[in-house]
Amino acid sequence: MTIGLLVNPAAGRGAGRRAGERVRAEVRAGGHTVLDLSGGDLATATARVRANADELDALVVVGGDGLVHAAVQAVADTGVALGIVAAGTGNDIARGLDLPLGAPERGTALVLEALAAGRVRELDAVRVGSDDPGVGPFWYVSALASGVDALVNERANRWRFPRGPARYTLAAVRELVTVRPLPLRLVLDPGPHEHVVEQDVLLVALANTRSYGGGLTMAPGADPTDGVLQVVVVDALSGPAALRVLPRVRSGGHLNHPAVHVHRARRVRLEPGEDTAVLRRGERPARRPLPHADGEPLAPLPLTCEVVRGALRVLA
Repeated sequence: MTIGLLVNPAAGRGAGRRAGERVRAEVRAGGHTVLDLSGGDLATATARVRANADELDALVVVGGDGLVHAAVQAVADTGVALGIVAAGTGNDIARGLDLPLGAPERGTALVLEALAAGRVRELDAVRVGSDDPGVGPFWYVSALASGVDALVNERANRWRFPRGPARYTLAAVRELVTVRPLPLRLVLDPGPHEHVVEQDVLLVALANTRSYGGGLTMAPGADPTDGVLQVVVVDALSGPAALRVLPRVRSGGHLNHPAVHVHRARRVRLEPGEDTAVLRRGERPARRPLPHADGEPLAPLPLTCEVVRGALRVLA
């Protein structure tokens, strides 16, 4: 077989480089051809995978959510199997797919065993379309963030310290201190029986798997095999109230809070709502962040997200 390889050598303080070397050596020892498609940045890596996708039987990614997200853009809905060796900061995609965390050598062994045995799981991925015909479509695996959670992603992506999930927790605290409500409009399963939610929110998460933000269990009931998104809507809250809810998100206990609502839908249209807030002197309107999916920025609203059954084939 021909196996593509994407490696972030800096991931896991060098663990990514070592895991990548082992994958390369053992796949070659098995008689397969290895194409190293790693690039200096995510855009280059994505372009290389797309340019070689027709030649690949599988693509193995050694790194974090950003690199896996880049790979998914190229292999989703193509039949090319994806192997994931988690070696990043958040590792929410691997976590949501029940793959090994915190030990790239275990992830490497699992991928090599699955490759040798031909074991593949067919999982859902989410296709995101923009109203701008020149943009997208995009794909994601874990969750799309569109409120204060997107601002947290922006801040965490800018920081280089601390390492690990604590970066997301500290970024969340920093954003919630000055949080402002954001008007959003959601259309769940657009069509004759659509359900519309239009209100000021703290956040809206469109989840295909359970967690994002380095292990925050935002959608405990999300399942990447059931063909639907778990849509978590958190009403607009003050900064102090939001900070009191935050510790409950790690375990999923926030779902018992009266400001948290959960919907299920196969297709969701997400639009900016009408901003009717009355600003005090010197006060600025709430900043509307770019939606983030798998921790990476997408395109401005409006966007339409749709679950595609079995679009992702994962070595597991």
